[in-house]
Amino acid sequence: MDLRTLSDTLRRLAFAHELVGSERRAATYGRASWPLRQLDGDLKALIDSGELLAVRGIGQTVLAVAEAVARGEEPQELSDLEAQIPEGVYRVGRLKGLGPKKVRALWQELGITTLGELEYACQENRLVDLKGFGSKTQDKVLAAIRQARQWEGLFRRDTVREAVEVLVGELGEVQPAGDYRRGFELVRQLDVVVVGAEDHERDVDGLPVRVWGATEATLGTVLVARTGSDAHLAALGDLPSAATEEDLYAGLGFHWQPAERREAGVPLIRTGSSRPRLVRRSDLVGALHNHTTASDGRNSLEEMRAAAAAVGLRYLGISEHSQESQIAGGLDADRLVAQVERIAHLNAQGHPCTLLSGVESDILRDGELDYPPEILGQLDLVVASVHRRHRQDGPAMTARMLAAVRNPWTDLVGHPTGRLLLGRAPTDLDVEAMLDACAEVGCAVELNASPHRLDLNAEHLAWAKERGVPVSIGADAHSVAALDNLEYGVAIARRAGLTVDDVMNAWELPRLRLWLSDRRAARTA
Repeated sequence: MDLRTLSDTLRRLAFAHELVGSERRAATYGRASWPLRQLDGDLKALIDSGELLAVRGIGQTVLAVAEAVARGEEPQELSDLEAQIPEGVYRVGRLKGLGPKKVRALWQELGITTLGELEYACQENRLVDLKGFGSKTQDKVLAAIRQARQWEGLFRRDTVREAVEVLVGELGEVQPAGDYRRGFELVRQLDVVVVGAEDHERDVDGLPVRVWGATEATLGTVLVARTGSDAHLAALGDLPSAATEEDLYAGLGFHWQPAERREAGVPLIRTGSSRPRLVRRSDLVGALHNHTTASDGRNSLEEMRAAAAAVGLRYLGISEHSQESQIAGGLDADRLVAQVERIAHLNAQGHPCTLLSGVESDILRDGELDYPPEILGQLDLVVASVHRRHRQDGPAMTARMLAAVRNPWTDLVGHPTGRLLLGRAPTDLDVEAMLDACAEVGCAVELNASPHRLDLNAEHLAWAKERGVPVSIGADAHSVAALDNLEYGVAIARRAGLTVDDVMNAWELPRLRLWLSDRRAARTA
C-alpha cells in the first residue's frame, strides 16, 4: 500500500509542477513514479536498505518524498503546490487524452477549473481556436467527459480487495458480500458482513462501505440477503434464519448457489439434482501469459518460475512483448530465439514448474502477426494481442481480429476487446463473430485476469463456453506478485459458469501439450 501511495504522490507532484510551469521538477517526479508500480515489499525497508535509491530514476529528491510517505505524511511541497491549483483542475486532468500541458492551457487561457465548465466551453466551440486543440480534439474531449461520467464512483476489484484488507485489520473477521462477492469487475460500494457488529456506513480511501451486522445464528441469512441480486432473492422467497448459507439453501430445498451465480437468469438447482462445479483458483495448474525482465516485467525467468511453483502452478507460459511493441521492450527475433534456448536450458535442469516458451505477438493493422512463421514455429505457444490502433471502426477491427484468429500460428487471442477498466472503452469488435471463428479453427481465447482488464467479460465467456472455445485465465503477470491476478480472473470465470474443462490452464501439462501438438499438426496439414 505504501509503494502505491508513493507512486500516486509522485504522479500528483509531477502533474502539479507541470500545471505551474516547473517542467524540470515535473520530469524528475514523473520518471520515478512508474518503476515504483513494479516494486514489491515494504517501503520503509526498501529505504533503510538502500534498495529504493538503486531504482532507476530515484535520487535524493524523490527519496525525501518517499521518507515522508513512509512516515504517513503528505509532503509539504505537494500541499503547497495543490493549494495554488483549483481542485476541479485535477478532475479535468484525469480525462483521457488531456495531458498536463493541455490542462494548463485550459486553466490559464480559458479559466476552466471544472468538468462542467469544460463541457460548456466545448459546446460553445471555444477549444477550436485554442493553440494545440482544434475541432477534432474538442470532439474527443466531449466524448471523454461522457465516458468519465459513466465511470464516476466506480472502483476496480484490486482497489476493493485492498479495502477489505484494511477492514480486516480494523474489524477482525470480515466477510465480503454484495457486488464484489458476486464477482463484478467494478463496484460502487463494498458490502461486508461482520459478526457482532452494528449496521453502519463508512468509507475506506473514498470507497463507500456498508457494514452489516450478524450473529453466529443468523450469519448465513445475512450473507445470502446481502449478496444475492434482487432477482435471485425474489426466486428464493422468504429467507429462514440460518447459521450458514448451505443450511439456508438446503432448508429451501436447493443446492447452495455460488455467489457469482446469484443473478437473474441463473436457475436455482433442486436438492437431489446434479449441478456443475465451477472452476476454482485451486484448479489452475498453470498460467500462459506472463512477462519477465526481458521485456517490461519486474522479475527474471528464474524468479517467475520459483514464484509460480510457490503458488501451486506446475507450468508457466512466458509471453514477452513482440518487436512491434518497442515501448514495452519488445523482443526482436534474435532475442526471442535466445530466450527460447534459455527456457530449454532451465527446463533441462528439472523443476516443479515447467516453463513454456511463447510470445505475445502484436496483431498488426490488417491482422498479420509480428514475426515470420520460421520464428513463431520455434515457440510452444503464441498469444496474439492488439496493443495499437484501438480506435479502428467496427468492420475494420472485426476483420483484423478474424484474420488473426484464422492465422495458423495463433494459439490464443489475448485480451480480445482491449478494454482498460476506468481507462479505455472496449474496441468496436463483433465478439460473437470472433468466437465463431475461434470455434471454426480451434483457437482459444484469454480471460486476461489483470484487474485493469478482466477481458473477456462474463457474457463473452459464456458465449465462448457455448461454442466450445477453450478459455485461458491469464495472469498477464509482470511481477511475481501479479501471479495473484489469477484470483480476479477466476471470479469472472465463475460468473460465466465456466468449469475445469472449459479452462485450458486447469488442464494438466500433458493434456495442454496434446492440444498444442494438434494445433501444430493442423498447421502442417
